[in-house]
Amino acid sequence: MMKRYCVLFCMLWVAVTAMGQIPSKIEVTAENYEPYFQSEFKNVLSYVAQGVDTIVLATGGFVYTTQDTTPMVIKDKVVIMAAEGLEEKPILTHPNTGFASGEPSSSMEIFRLLNDVEFHGVAFRGDLEETGGCKYALRYGDWTDPLTESTIYAKTGARFVFKNCDFIGFHSLNDQSQQGNAIYYMRPDDTKLDHLRNTKVYIEDCFFKDIGDEAIRISENEKYGGVNGVIPFDTLIVRNTTFEDIDAECIRVYGDLDTSNTDGYLLAEHITVVKSAPRFIYAKNYRNAIVRDVLVSHGRETSINRPDRGDFTMQVQLSGSSIAHVDTFGMVYTLAYDKRIGATKGGYLDESTVYGYDPEFADVQNGDYTILESSPLYYLSSDGTCIGDLRWATNKPVNIQDPEIPSVFALNQNYPNPFNPKTTFSFTLPENGQTTLKIFNVLGQLVYMPVNGYVYAGQHEVRFDASFLPSGVYFYELRQGDFSDMKKMVLLK
Repeated sequence: MMKRYCVLFCMLWVAVTAMGQIPSKIEVTAENYEPYFQSEFKNVLSYVAQGVDTIVLATGGFVYTTQDTTPMVIKDKVVIMAAEGLEEKPILTHPNTGFASGEPSSSMEIFRLLNDVEFHGVAFRGDLEETGGCKYALRYGDWTDPLTESTIYAKTGARFVFKNCDFIGFHSLNDQSQQGNAIYYMRPDDTKLDHLRNTKVYIEDCFFKDIGDEAIRISENEKYGGVNGVIPFDTLIVRNTTFEDIDAECIRVYGDLDTSNTDGYLLAEHITVVKSAPRFIYAKNYRNAIVRDVLVSHGRETSINRPDRGDFTMQVQLSGSSIAHVDTFGMVYTLAYDKRIGATKGGYLDESTVYGYDPEFADVQNGDYTILESSPLYYLSSDGTCIGDLRWATNKPVNIQDPEIPSVFALNQNYPNPFNPKTTFSFTLPENGQTTLKIFNVLGQLVYMPVNGYVYAGQHEVRFDASFLPSGVYFYELRQGDFSDMKKMVLLK
């Protein structure tokens, strides 16, 4: 073994600079994986501690894994990426069988994340025949070494990037009736600690399929770090991504319990969800969650493990959160619910851009979600392209003009007026930007804010239920940048 390590070190040393430094990048192929790394990805990761910051997986379709019974741990900052030009993605997995030692595996995930990491162009697979079934692809949380019994604490503010990655087949023990997650945030063993917070997560051009519970679960943060919990991330962006066959939410996130706090920035845009349980996103007590350009289609019932989640498709909460430019079609709900798409506790729902169109996929049964040229979803998105993952929107009609953007800022009179207790506000915006719609009583006191967030140019409608207010005269004000307008309305009960 020492000879093999020496050979590898010499090969790496050839690539060093004139300064004699260890190279920052190593390439791992099917050919050198066994002779130089003993078919053990933990040996590959060991070079990161010596100064390697980029690992290139150079063989498409090849399975890079470990023969250990514990997960592979990202202790130091690293980029793990596929080589350019591969026809298939390199595969990362964990056997979860303990076949090397004959002992049962203590791992439930492929990777434990303690530090910054980027993955580009790889496939995380929990469903391969040679594995015992991985419950998780990746978990962010502390790690206790089973040999030394020492704990390494995960980094506060860690940065995770997933670009063009697949997450496929995560069920405990490879049992379709069991739960599993692709990305999971843990809680610390000592719940008084608050260091698992303020992360930055970027997910783009990715594909999630066959996940036995939530695909992305960041909801343990209420349970540690003090009476109000912690804010788990200051940035979570999920963009141009497809979810297929997800047993619960695609995205489930919690803010902390102090709802007066300004949470981090959550953006989910240009998402396609197919053949999945009803819920796409549940952002509980999370201020600043923006959901737009999302397509949820050809749904199914929720899993046997989550019978209580067959009620809605999208829910964001608190002012600063919003939902706009979304389409649902062919949904299956098993529970009654008032708002299948909702923005509660002061969140903003642009009901004028909530649609129920057939997206017109090329071949939904065989997994081809290419949107045909005849689809009504083209030009309906917030940016004038198409609702859903844009990687499927390759047939944009050329004989249809882009919709016109209003040229003036306008606030219309609410309708009906007088009203009891519901009315509708309509307005047009010539520009994108931070926008508020506030309601005041005759004393000038703010009583409600139906809109408080980033709103796109165009025509908008907001429905308002004043059941909690007494009869009387009220004023509502729309403001964006230097523009503002105010009108009067009357509530008669």
